[in-house]
Amino acid sequence: MRHRYWKSILVAWVTILATSAAQADTLLNDVTIVDIESGALAPGQSVLIEGTEIAAVGPDLTAGDDVRHIDGEGGFLIPGLWDSHVHIFSSPTEPDTALPLYLINGITGIRDMGALWPIADQQALQARIETGDVLGPRLILSGAWVDASPGSWPGMFLADTPEEARAVVDRIAAEGWAAVKSYSMLDEATYLALAEAASEAGLPLVGHIPEQIPLDTAIRAGHDGMEHFGRVTKACATREGEMVAEIRDTLMHGGDLQAVMARMAGHNRIVLETWDEALCDRVLSRMAAAGLHVSPTLVVADFYTGNWPAPDAPRMRMLPPEVRASWDRPDFRLQALTDDVRQLADSSIALDRRTFAMAHAAGVPILASSDASFANPYLFHGFSLLDELDIYVAAGLTPREALYTATVAPPRFFGLADQDGTVGPGRRADLVLVDANPLEGLETLRNPRAVIVGGRVLDRAALEAMEARLLAAGE
Repeated sequence: MRHRYWKSILVAWVTILATSAAQADTLLNDVTIVDIESGALAPGQSVLIEGTEIAAVGPDLTAGDDVRHIDGEGGFLIPGLWDSHVHIFSSPTEPDTALPLYLINGITGIRDMGALWPIADQQALQARIETGDVLGPRLILSGAWVDASPGSWPGMFLADTPEEARAVVDRIAAEGWAAVKSYSMLDEATYLALAEAASEAGLPLVGHIPEQIPLDTAIRAGHDGMEHFGRVTKACATREGEMVAEIRDTLMHGGDLQAVMARMAGHNRIVLETWDEALCDRVLSRMAAAGLHVSPTLVVADFYTGNWPAPDAPRMRMLPPEVRASWDRPDFRLQALTDDVRQLADSSIALDRRTFAMAHAAGVPILASSDASFANPYLFHGFSLLDELDIYVAAGLTPREALYTATVAPPRFFGLADQDGTVGPGRRADLVLVDANPLEGLETLRNPRAVIVGGRVLDRAALEAMEARLLAAGE
């Protein structure tokens, strides 16, 4: 099985490796370093990269002839972007397309949140990226998702009792996952046992707030990072308890996932009618105080509202033909939408974005995220993260605040020793060079002048060559 996964990846990347292996050390001259945390600009700087790390930063750096010299021409240098919620293992060859798509969009780090590949194969790819054998973004493996039987997706860990939850966490820890991911159908006793066991194992609890669990219960249980934003907006509705109880009753009486989805279809109207600003302020204050990180994936709404690119758009043409064909077939999630949900879609999206802006203002930590996957139609590896950041700005964040969610917040949440969203000595050389000041607008991210990943410099010509290979493969 592993040979089947790796054969295509090795063939796809051999040319890139041959051309980039010689890029050992680099001196990047005349750049303006952007401090995303403070908003400060430092023009006229040089950055010396040795191996995978930044060795020195300053205005007067020199290096020998054996070091590659690159003139930054006053461009703006930022830390590489992170997408904190993706799925690159939903098909055997998905990384062949996903990895370059992230790099050409300036995304040098991703967190995978659930996969069909065995963990050993995921770890093998992760290791090859770290050693430079495969060119791709840094990879965090947080896809040990745990659900009640029979599981919402294939390949999940299953737990229906507290004892099973504890046993599952033992297995997750033994297999070397970075986190435990809770999913939607867990009951309260099992979820609470999962949270306790994850804490005892020293693993963060991330993932969905199960549909039977009020958000405040998850906060008190020590949930570290929640995926998707809808449960936050629902918790700001005065009838959240009633909606949660309704789902619990449905499952207790033998309802399956389809029955739950049918029940949830009526919740949008309830949320819109009972959302309360004062209540929301209290909820968000508790989330901020607890340090509960949120990966909003607001861009997912584009799928449900049909905001899809044209078939001839470059991002579509870079996908394998079989993926485009699968996206053109009926989807069970769209088929589950009722007329009422469709009529309320614009209002529901607007309320999510209003609540999101309030969450940011309240200090709730945000991790920029897209839910990109071949299994999620019209959510694109790479491109959708930039779309997500644009949504944050449209919701009221400044470009600097939006960038913070994709550069500073993720590596700090993941506890990476060599990355913290700054450009300085000892930091991993994951960087993006752009033409314009990104603090004045994020459009410049769409066409990076250079992307540096693990110390390897991909200039504009290299990035365009990667795009051309993807376009050719998509024909």
